[in-house]
Amino acid sequence: MRSRNPARDKVAFIAETAARHDIALRIGVNCGSVDPALAEKFDGADEPKLEGVTAMVESALEHCRYLDDLGFTRYVVSMKDSDPRKVIEGNTRFAAARPDVPLHLGVTEAGILPDGVIKTRIAFEQLLSRGIGDTIRVSLTLPFAEKWREVEAGKQIIADIEAGRFRSVPVFQDHGLNIISCPSCSRVENEAFIDLALKVKEISAYAKEYDVTIAVMGCRVNGPGETDDADLGLWCAPNFVNLKRGEEELGAFPYDTVLDRLRVELDDVIATKKGGAVTA
Repeated sequence: MRSRNPARDKVAFIAETAARHDIALRIGVNCGSVDPALAEKFDGADEPKLEGVTAMVESALEHCRYLDDLGFTRYVVSMKDSDPRKVIEGNTRFAAARPDVPLHLGVTEAGILPDGVIKTRIAFEQLLSRGIGDTIRVSLTLPFAEKWREVEAGKQIIADIEAGRFRSVPVFQDHGLNIISCPSCSRVENEAFIDLALKVKEISAYAKEYDVTIAVMGCRVNGPGETDDADLGLWCAPNFVNLKRGEEELGAFPYDTVLDRLRVELDDVIATKKGGAVTA
């Protein structure tokens, strides 16, 4: 007989395996990859600029209840987004609802230096100064040999907060070109993704005054869903790059030609936002 709650069954299997091997668990929820049913249920529940936060928090609380019901208590929760405001709001709400559960903080897909550290610092300063957060992760798009920079950035932010040196008092400026990219983790199947992200930033510099978001994801796990909210999205496979415009798939392109098509689409997006028509 098929279970009425397959998600709970999967959690139960993972919890039982973790308990057997004396392993703790992390409940991880990203705004861009929430359970579609919860995303639909809470659609419209958030004010502008915070869309998806309620669904993210409710998803985390639901999975906490799954583990609590199973008697599994060795877990932490991580709720992330590429927008530091959503990270701040989501973790603040969760901490109020479940102060007993440790929180792992991070701004996912924060992007390339220096923007990635700026976004991360904004979230960490606002949360850690309120006593919210137990562990941290700095996620930057870096060559594998330079991933140590994430650790150094995290240490510096914590040291500054401890010493009372805050830089996030100004309002987060979200106008203009916004490039988000994932942290080049072990799921990346081709390190050329990192070079691609840097080139995307370089070739799109002319669009810095326009409210356009470009997402560059390094794997097939987060890529499809995490690019849906961007004006233009690229997610990388071992030998090709999938290009999207919003949720519309434009095709798969070789690494050495995708930037040409991206520029065409970027010009069209800008023209559309300006209310102009693009002629052939």
